[in-house]
Amino acid sequence: MRESRDDLGYPELSTHSFRKTVATILDRAGLSATEIADYLGHEDPSLTMGTYMNTLRGGTKPAMVLQEQLKGLF
Repeated sequence: MRESRDDLGYPELSTHSFRKTVATILDRAGLSATEIADYLGHEDPSLTMGTYMNTLRGGTKPAMVLQEQLKGLF
């Protein structure tokens, strides 16, 4: 993964970044914190909410920028 992210020009990305992205996508899709926690393997949904689902506070502009920057990778 490190080699791939470096080749793509995103050396700062981590597995935590991907988990946070997945949690955000599932949250925006309307899944509950319990469902997302279960998917991520957390026993306590409050861990999921505090660590992975706090990315929606600043609005949608950051998500739109990321979507544009990552277009074509998937």
